Amino acid sequence: MGKLSDFVSKGVRLIVVDPESPASEAHAGEPPAAARAPRPREIPAEEIASSPPPPARSDVAMEIEDFGAVYDEAGLSIPDHGYGVDKVAEMLQGKRLSSLSREVRATAVMAALEAAQVDVKDVIADAVRRDKALDAFEAAKERELHDLRAKNESRVRELRQEMETLLTKINAEIERLKASAEGAEKAFAQLQIRKRREEERLHEVVANFVEAPDNPITTGSLSGSTPPKPSA
Repeated sequence: MGKLSDFVSKGVRLIVVDPESPASEAHAGEPPAAARAPRPREIPAEEIASSPPPPARSDVAMEIEDFGAVYDEAGLSIPDHGYGVDKVAEMLQGKRLSSLSREVRATAVMAALEAAQVDVKDVIADAVRRDKALDAFEAAKERELHDLRAKNESRVRELRQEMETLLTKINAEIERLKASAEGAEKAFAQLQIRKRREEERLHEVVANFVEAPDNPITTGSLSGSTPPKPSA
């Protein structure tokens, strides 16, 4: 909760001059310094207008720079008499008042509000409603942040699980392919041994009828064998 709302929950002690007791008029029994000092006036919390319930979520972007959209979403509007907190802020920051002390500025603004028949409580209530709207907006965006973080973390876990599952599948496929290749190499090596043995058997049979140089049976591997000589 903002500081202004916190103050209101305890009752507001507004440092302004009572319109019925002008600061320029000395009071009996008081020294001049005390007569010129603003008189504090209490504004009970129950006198501040209640604000609408804060939204559970907000459609306003978190990156918003101008909080006007936040106030609009909260259903806030300038009081009918036109004197909201923004109007009073402009009055306080005007060229004639900005260089003066806080007490003098407050006195001048209170005089202007009295002339316009505006109760300062309306201005404070407008500020409080805006403060509560900002608090609600912050709370809504904090919930959105928590929800987004939880959603993203859940998705990250899913993706990591999918990645691990896929990686396990890929590694298994790699091992299967390697084993298949190694098995084929071993089988081929055994084939070559059996082939040589068979060729040697055939060579021995043919050698009974053909002299060694003319024996057409090869006994080496294909890569190391020489093609048999054509028969005459």
